[in-house]
Amino acid sequence: MDRLIAINRVLTALLESIMVVLFAVFLIIVCAKVLMRPFDAAIYGVDELVKMSFLTTSALGGAVAISRREHIAITVFIDQMPHTIKVSLYILGLALVGAMNGLLVYLSFDWIAGPGKNIWQPFGMPQSYVFVIVPLACSLAVLFCAIKIALTLSGDENTDILWMPED
Repeated sequence: MDRLIAINRVLTALLESIMVVLFAVFLIIVCAKVLMRPFDAAIYGVDELVKMSFLTTSALGGAVAISRREHIAITVFIDQMPHTIKVSLYILGLALVGAMNGLLVYLSFDWIAGPGKNIWQPFGMPQSYVFVIVPLACSLAVLFCAIKIALTLSGDENTDILWMPED
């Protein structure tokens, strides 16, 4: 189980670092576009770069939220239940989220095969290079769900607070 804890920690840190870089790219491009607007100037391809970094950041953010237990949960009734039932519902929720993401991975192959062959202008590359982030991020979400379930069942995951409380 120590290996799973390490994988969870390292993979989460790696994804968070990628997201920070992509968000910085997103922020720099948007600020540059706003500052260049009065001069009626443009940078070739920045709109596509903004879309790609936003898509990637959003997709990876869902997987990281599972790892950090920061996904949406309404716990008003669950918090009133005995600890065993609460943990069981937490595991069931993770299994359902994992199954949904697994289904999205499966369905995305046909989705990518259609428009994925179209050329993404202005870069001249197939759109599938960009669209592949969706099944990749969903696969990471499935992996994080499986890790969290395994760590919870083995007792290596703290189950005192299952969902992060609102600030």
